[in-house]
Amino acid sequence: MTLQATELLQQLVRVPSVNPDYTTDQSGGEGKLTDFLQSLLDDLGWRWLRQTVHPGRDNLIALCPGNSPEATLWEVHQDTVGIVGMTIDPFGGELSQGRIWGRGACDIKGGMAAMLSALSRAQAEPGRQQPTILLALTINEESGFTGADALCRIWSQDPERQINPADTTGPLPLAELRELRPKQALIAEPTELDVVVAHKGASRWRCHVRGRAAHSSQPELGHNAIYAMAEVLQAIESYHLQELVTAEPHPLCGRRAASATMISGGSGVNIVPEHVVIDIDRRLLPGEIPRQAYDHLVAYIAASIKQRVQRPGITIEHEQPSIESSGLDDTHNRVWAEQIAAVAQAIEIPAKLVGVPYGTDASVFASNGIPSVVFGPGSIDQAHTRDEWLAIDQLNQATEVLYHLACKAP
Repeated sequence: MTLQATELLQQLVRVPSVNPDYTTDQSGGEGKLTDFLQSLLDDLGWRWLRQTVHPGRDNLIALCPGNSPEATLWEVHQDTVGIVGMTIDPFGGELSQGRIWGRGACDIKGGMAAMLSALSRAQAEPGRQQPTILLALTINEESGFTGADALCRIWSQDPERQINPADTTGPLPLAELRELRPKQALIAEPTELDVVVAHKGASRWRCHVRGRAAHSSQPELGHNAIYAMAEVLQAIESYHLQELVTAEPHPLCGRRAASATMISGGSGVNIVPEHVVIDIDRRLLPGEIPRQAYDHLVAYIAASIKQRVQRPGITIEHEQPSIESSGLDDTHNRVWAEQIAAVAQAIEIPAKLVGVPYGTDASVFASNGIPSVVFGPGSIDQAHTRDEWLAIDQLNQATEVLYHLACKAP
């Protein structure tokens, strides 16, 4: 059985897999897509293992056997961001203007379709010399990388990190999968068919300012949390401009960054607000340590506010980070990246080795000692947009590169 990438991508888009953090509907998540993919793997005759990461949200790992004793990991995430504000049918999978439209078409169901199509074609040619490939379809990339982290725990030697066998099911035994620790990993994301060897990391957390409510006719009786939060916001902007923008950039990834990205607070137009909360996003360069970056910005905010103004009755609290991911460093993945680029160049696709400003699951695998790179069809400029799409020609080109990579002698 051989899968056609265009038709498969349309099918994948039509199965919603919105990350629960991006919707008030908590009944779906990736579950329907995981079920669809499991059925597809059964039709292909591939053995698979399903790994529960969060309730109702499972990784799915398939074995594509080859001639090499060591395995290469191909990984792609199942989840998408939300659909609020989209101007097209988010789950239509329409084919028009040489593009497939819908949520996830670019990020990253196009890469998923390319991987599945390429592997189905390669596996249908059993006489060829082929590498052993593990295809991992993971959850929760868009909000924490916990699917990738849970997958890495399968191969962990740390007793405290090893997974519970009761959290797995399927015809691929966990013991067999544990013996196939990948020697390298290829992560699907929209890279315009270049090979990403370096990218930024992130630390994200919430900051709360708490004051005291009062009637707005007598504001002096309260402590206005919005005014105090304004000081926090100015400190974050100052930190970005004075501490980060002026620092030495990374040759591939650019500069560090800090932003306040969401804000909420207040309870009524005639009430002095007693609570305001913001989300802080700190982007790290490869080599930076997420917790150190968090500690440094928290200390800077405290010192800045103390220097600017004293606000009695106000408290500022920083939650622990909800996401801490290191950047992807190009120190140990160059040989693997050059192999992929050479395969692409051999079929006249001018793939380059590049760095990007966003983050991916690749940093998780790299931090677990697996040399990792990122490759896939489409541009990050179309990811998460209100009219998300993927060009068919990029989909087909990615499929060809992956097919030749899947047939390359180990």
